Amino acid sequence: MKTHRYRVLLVDDHERFRDALRALLSYHEDIEVIAEARDGEEAIIQFASCQPDIILMDINMPRMNGIQATNVIKKSRKDTAIIGLCVVHDIYTVEAFLKAGGLAVVSKERLDDLHPMIQRACASRTSEPPS
Repeated sequence: MKTHRYRVLLVDDHERFRDALRALLSYHEDIEVIAEARDGEEAIIQFASCQPDIILMDINMPRMNGIQATNVIKKSRKDTAIIGLCVVHDIYTVEAFLKAGGLAVVSKERLDDLHPMIQRACASRTSEPPS
């Protein structure tokens, strides 16, 4: 029986972090990294072209940050699941990300719960009718 694969867009301005995250996710047969972006502007372009199931979005990036990009993406497709990634968990940043439509925020230093969170996010996305 073929396992469903969740299509993931990685967004982070640090190439080494994207490489490490891609390697971490590659251990899971149900995840496929289909595209990457270096900032919010690229994320919007990649999102439009590849229509991922979920986006892993760095919150602090140059040009356009993850909060701004999340806001734009959620306006175009409300059912998109976006998980924020950050180093510093300050309450104002987390609240702004969630208000923009993000699902949750995960510390880049504690990625242990990322895979189950991706599974839950995608499962809830597919069980609800698109807005």
